[in-house]
Amino acid sequence: MATGKPRLGRDMVYFWKSIVFLTTPVILCPLPIYYASSENSKIAACAYAVIIMAVYWTTEVLPLAVTALLPIVLFPMLGVQSSKDVCINYLNDSNFLFVGGLMVAVAMQRWNLHKRIALRTILTVGVEPRWLMLGLMSVTAFLSMWISNTATAAMMVPIAQATMTQLLKDRGLGEKEEDRRQKKILPLDEKTELLSFKSSKSEQSQELPLENIAMEKSDHDDKDDEDLLADQVRLSAEQADKKAKGLLLCICYAANIGGMATLIGTTPNILVAQTVKTLFPKSPGIGFATWFSFGFPTMVVTLLLAWLWLQWQFLDYSCVPSCISQRGCRGRCQRNQNAAGYEAVRRQYAELGPFSFAEMVVLGHFILLVLLWFFRDMTFVKLENGQAAGWAYVFVRGYVTDSSAVVVISLALFIWPSRLPNFLCCRGRGDLHPSEPVPPILDWPTVEQTLPWDVIILLGGGFALADGVKVSGLSAWLGQSFRGLDGFPPAVIVIIITVMIAFTTEFSSNTSTAAIFLPILGTLARGVCVHPYYLLVPATIACSFAFMLPVATPPNAIVFSYGRIKVLDMAKSGFVLNLVCLLVLNVAINTYGIPIYGMSQFPSWTTCTANLTTAGPSVTPANIITPLTNGTVL
Repeated sequence: MATGKPRLGRDMVYFWKSIVFLTTPVILCPLPIYYASSENSKIAACAYAVIIMAVYWTTEVLPLAVTALLPIVLFPMLGVQSSKDVCINYLNDSNFLFVGGLMVAVAMQRWNLHKRIALRTILTVGVEPRWLMLGLMSVTAFLSMWISNTATAAMMVPIAQATMTQLLKDRGLGEKEEDRRQKKILPLDEKTELLSFKSSKSEQSQELPLENIAMEKSDHDDKDDEDLLADQVRLSAEQADKKAKGLLLCICYAANIGGMATLIGTTPNILVAQTVKTLFPKSPGIGFATWFSFGFPTMVVTLLLAWLWLQWQFLDYSCVPSCISQRGCRGRCQRNQNAAGYEAVRRQYAELGPFSFAEMVVLGHFILLVLLWFFRDMTFVKLENGQAAGWAYVFVRGYVTDSSAVVVISLALFIWPSRLPNFLCCRGRGDLHPSEPVPPILDWPTVEQTLPWDVIILLGGGFALADGVKVSGLSAWLGQSFRGLDGFPPAVIVIIITVMIAFTTEFSSNTSTAAIFLPILGTLARGVCVHPYYLLVPATIACSFAFMLPVATPPNAIVFSYGRIKVLDMAKSGFVLNLVCLLVLNVAINTYGIPIYGMSQFPSWTTCTANLTTAGPSVTPANIITPLTNGTVL
């Protein structure tokens, strides 16, 4: 007869989310109760709410967007902020920058401009594995700069899958055999270094390098030859499977890496821009151009290193130096336009048809938007009056932001026709059809169905959390508490922060991770007297370094769902890639990051809360580099 204890334990496992949801506020309730009558009551109440949200976000006992709504309930009830002040954070300037960027991305997806870019890139680089990998990573990273990394991965993985599978079909494999093998390996032809199996035993023997072996007619020798052939097939299949894993992993890794390049590339980037505005209202802020100046070169370096690492792990890396020295490649580093996979991609590209009017309109608006972002506030160009150049200065100073530009472009896409209307000068000669309205590039039902409203709410929750931390005084209290860290070199602090965040985001959402850590790091910068950007920017980018687990990001989960990648495969390659990206990030922020963000001196728009009279290293000029009297730096 079964006892009640095993059943109780089993029930607790089944209902662990409910248990965490109910017990977390109860366990933490002594915190606000103990400090209720003291001057730190608001600080304790805000800390109570922050810890609850951190637990819920980490364990995902509630959907992430639902947890993001908790400040609307907790802050007014705990006396931290009024509901009116909390709710205004959910649709602020930074959130509309994100919404506008998503609308432009929806237009690209609706008219298949992103797919045309992807297929055109693959046709350019060819289907030889290492160059196919580079092409897939490049186009995935580029698209992830502007549209959701989830949408990018969801589009790119089927393209790669279809390309590699079609190579097998065109080599004459039967449908049943193909379906069986497709779940395990993606064999390609000999030109692409991946094995192509034949439907008959004689064809297999011609494909494998065994034709020059002398065959004896004895049964014993026939058996040995069959064993040798089977071993060769097995080894080739394993190599093909290994290459296929690399070609799939490169997509999810590139989707995560590409988002770091632009301010709208991933939600933590938007969060840090708004956190800077909230915690440091007198700061110049982080705009699209300043973020791109640092994020894009960092992304390019990490992407190339990731490509080299994936080659080393999954492909025959020895061919690269051979190709450079023009020895031993025998054409394997060429595009190989006659390969079956290349023809498969070409067919997919041909199915898109000619470049449509709608695609040209979307591409033109996209280019215009990027130009507006870059030239809105050119802080690197100073006019004679000392003011920075940029079209935004035509209007009232500080009124026009990046969100203004993206919303203007988004509005235009709702008006611009998707094809030339047969009206006035646009009517062709001999066209007798009556004039009629033309559907616009974007319509609201499409946007309403496609826009990720949960991410928008999640962003708003992060903004509300940062605002509450500041208003309650929790940020000032944390700044005082962090004064003990001013004896550590700032570079060491950045290394610790980036490593901690990079491995934390493997288990939790990068948005929730950023929402929890960024307000704390902003106050930490005050406490140790370093430039706030020196901690906030690398911490934000480290949120994108989620390469080890399928649950870390949606792109990882998409690739894992195809059944070829094991958790161990992703963990081994992702761990090394994490370390490589962290190394690049820490070198970048300590080299070209300093002049880009003006971190050679401690900024005048914030204050240092450390005790300047205490012994220890100097806290002047951000503890990073010491300015000389002549204006140069060491």
